[in-house]
Amino acid sequence: MSHQQHMTGVRALPAGSWAWLVGAWLSGCGLAAQPAPAGAQAAAPERSTALGSQKAARARCSVPVEQELAEDPPQIEPDERVPEFLLASERCEIFDSRELVGKQPFVVVFFASWCSVCEHKLPQVRDALQERGKQITSLFVSLDESDGWDATERFLERNGLAPTLAVAGRDYLSFSLGYNPFRSVPVVVVVGRSGRVVDVQVGVREGDEERLDEALDIAIDELPERSELTFYQPR
Repeated sequence: MSHQQHMTGVRALPAGSWAWLVGAWLSGCGLAAQPAPAGAQAAAPERSTALGSQKAARARCSVPVEQELAEDPPQIEPDERVPEFLLASERCEIFDSRELVGKQPFVVVFFASWCSVCEHKLPQVRDALQERGKQITSLFVSLDESDGWDATERFLERNGLAPTLAVAGRDYLSFSLGYNPFRSVPVVVVVGRSGRVVDVQVGVREGDEERLDEALDIAIDELPERSELTFYQPR
């Protein structure tokens, strides 16, 4: 099955037009209206402590943030190499595309702690990734607001994921809008060892688990970019 067949949710659209698809993906959580976390006022001391620790870690991190855009970022496209990136988690775990794209398969998972659909999707993704161990790298991107990171970490813990591994999407806008032009959650982007997108899933749909399993296996089985069998340059 080709990359084009797998990317049933992705089409080569003009720059900026993918934002209009948000309303069509009713199986996911849109980003327009985000309810305030329950018990927000009661959790104020805890939030203050979490934010203090988070800010201290980010202050020591050498990866610059990008909270404003000067121009439209490059977006994922079928059968094209994915855009490059340099990201850091809130605890300064660095994700460098030079170590991933065209070398290792990886999965990008966009979520938000307030998204009820994400509560159903992330366990599916977690189980599929755990089955494959170190064969594939995972990158979780939170679209929570800056003052809600304690809710982000609780969400990850609740779903059996390490609370320190997430990247704040608001800090890396080019990446977030380039890899998630749908501007919705949950969104799962599977990138093969070749550096090209194998599949994109938006929301939760029937058959997603089987489709994700297939996409992950294809991503792992692909040959690396410019390997002896995938790249030939005439002399």
